[in-house]
Amino acid sequence: MADKLDDIFAMDTPILYILSDSRGETAKTVVHAAAAQFSEDSVEIVRVSNIHDLDAVTEYFDENYDSARPCAVFHTFADGTLRREIRRELDRRGIPSIDLLGPAVTVISTLTGESPSHAIGAVYREK
Repeated sequence: MADKLDDIFAMDTPILYILSDSRGETAKTVVHAAAAQFSEDSVEIVRVSNIHDLDAVTEYFDENYDSARPCAVFHTFADGTLRREIRRELDRRGIPSIDLLGPAVTVISTLTGESPSHAIGAVYREK
């Protein structure tokens, strides 16, 4: 029994990766709000900003991913094609991911009948 408890408490702190084609502030806000529901230091949050293609994600995880350490990816990519490519890459690696922007854009597009601009960093544009 003690061996099982030792295994549980020896588990590495999970990493929550934030990936974005801009600053990553939107995802950071959501991830920090979710993480605040748990004990302090229960997760490590790593933000990777300014990702503009699948190669950047592949290179990042080739260099930084530790399959023995639990992790998940939260992302906000404006471009739907890039979102799908990244999701496939993460699925291939067995990394769970959550698209924080795509579903909201789809709902708003459906409600308004407008096509989204897919503009990177659109929330920071001057109005």
